Amino acid sequence: MKKLLVVLLLISINSFADDTNEDVSTIDGIINAYYDVVSGPKDFVYDLETDRLIHAPNAIITRFNENNDFQRHTLTEEHKPLHEPYKTSLYEIEVNRVSQEYGNIAHVWSTFAMMETLESEPFLRGINSISLYYKDGRWWIASWETQYESDTKVPEQYLPN
Repeated sequence: MKKLLVVLLLISINSFADDTNEDVSTIDGIINAYYDVVSGPKDFVYDLETDRLIHAPNAIITRFNENNDFQRHTLTEEHKPLHEPYKTSLYEIEVNRVSQEYGNIAHVWSTFAMMETLESEPFLRGINSISLYYKDGRWWIASWETQYESDTKVPEQYLPN
């Protein structure tokens, strides 16, 4: 049974990569998918399946929220509160990116803003530090860390020009 589940997971991942190769074969594509899975109007359902498929197995998430509270957990833990439709709209958008690549690894500093509508003023912003690797013809998110802006403002080099 365990082997069957592993085979089905691999088929699912390979099918996703085949169907959306354009989306995960570039850093732009996978970072866009990273933001798309979380953003939507009221009653939006977080795209858990796509989120699982853009992350590497055992991906780790580290977060410092606006109160500087520390959280560190797996993607599975990240998904636990996200099974219900959104009670209000939430849009997390990338406003600036600084990327570095070396061979099959990459790092992205992605400045984001969170807002209730795409036209509203952001109620929160910060930086996502995203580590990626390239394997099997596509990019995978190995881990990401988030620092919400608080007393420490987002540095100028990570803001849009």
